[in-house]
Amino acid sequence: MEQMILTLIAALLVTSAASIQENSTVTPVILIPGICGSQIDGWYVKDSAPHYYCQKDSGGWTLLWLCIDCMIPPTISCWIDTFKLDISDVKNIKNRAGVQTKVNDFGYTDGIGYLDEHHFVVQFEKLIVGLEKLPGYQRGISIRGAPYDFRYTPNTKVGQQYMIKLRYLIEETYELNGNTRVVLVAHSMGNPVTVRFLKSVTEEWKEKYIEGYVALAGVFGGAAKAIRSLLSGETEGMPQIIVDPLTMREFERTSPSVYWLLPNPQLFGDTPFVFSHDRNYSAHDYKALFEDVDIPQGPEMYDFIKDLPQFDREIGVDVYCIHGKDQETPFQFQYGDNSKFPDNQPTTLSGDGDGTVNIQSLELCKEFTTLRDYKTVTGFLATHLEILQRKDVIQYIADLLTKKNLKKNNDIGRKGDLVF
Repeated sequence: MEQMILTLIAALLVTSAASIQENSTVTPVILIPGICGSQIDGWYVKDSAPHYYCQKDSGGWTLLWLCIDCMIPPTISCWIDTFKLDISDVKNIKNRAGVQTKVNDFGYTDGIGYLDEHHFVVQFEKLIVGLEKLPGYQRGISIRGAPYDFRYTPNTKVGQQYMIKLRYLIEETYELNGNTRVVLVAHSMGNPVTVRFLKSVTEEWKEKYIEGYVALAGVFGGAAKAIRSLLSGETEGMPQIIVDPLTMREFERTSPSVYWLLPNPQLFGDTPFVFSHDRNYSAHDYKALFEDVDIPQGPEMYDFIKDLPQFDREIGVDVYCIHGKDQETPFQFQYGDNSKFPDNQPTTLSGDGDGTVNIQSLELCKEFTTLRDYKTVTGFLATHLEILQRKDVIQYIADLLTKKNLKKNNDIGRKGDLVF
């Protein structure tokens, strides 16, 4: 009799544990950042530096992106010398000699919540905090980050290694959460990265591991701003009175991801983007433009990425798309003094978009064959980065996760502006 009682108690305990596991199971989410959206650490011992005051030996791992202190003149040239890539062999792009880099906190959230150690530059943190309030959601278990070295594209060696790591992370997250399928939430360039990943895995694998994909502010057809980065430099939101865009340009011209984000010729056609005294340049004229402004590796870099699609209609998972609109967005660039072109800052003509990505590129997400919902946001915090901080967008993602309404069906959901 005693043995029967013990057996019954054991059975009840197993049933209770299984019930707790079942009740605590949540739909896990993996956050995939965009360009400049991941913390990157560096460890370097260099033989040379551009100035006597530049440190040649870091003495260990140190934050390179985003190191705000490093970007204040005159030390920014020291930082550029460390962070730029060696593109002497375009098929083997790598860090410059003596520099090692790694993303910070892969699989967790510290590397994507804030970009700097002072927590001035917020990235996914507000979204993460919003999801943490949901029952059962925890950082590092059901809320996970997939940061990557945004300087590289998926067809580089570093990019290919990331694709492998991302697959393992998804499988691990699935198992950590009671074999529950994962929702991917990508922002900015993280969207074409996600598209390339989803095209690299089988339909059977996606059916097992992926519950859905939320595309936030997707750069599916490039952005005109990338042209200005290569010609005259971009300060990535930092005041030009402090950060010289021409100094930043030295790094940006070595990053294949900047070339990857150039406006797609098939999408933008013959629309001119650059106006100089001698000629105008459209998306069909990149090689001529690079030659005319003396970017030696430009044509070869463009050849390296031009056959790497940013978008594909058939990705085999349910898609939920959100982006901003009605924001002044860089579109065309007029250069006045031809003797200084492109070393002078152009007059920028704006078009519609989210402040960073042009509307033509954002709206490509309508073309996904498995689109389940498409929404746009306007007004306050509708810009490219700030969309991650909007309460209505955070609530939308939370509702998708908790209401388990990520069901496969043949009906596209309600379209239009989010109104709360």
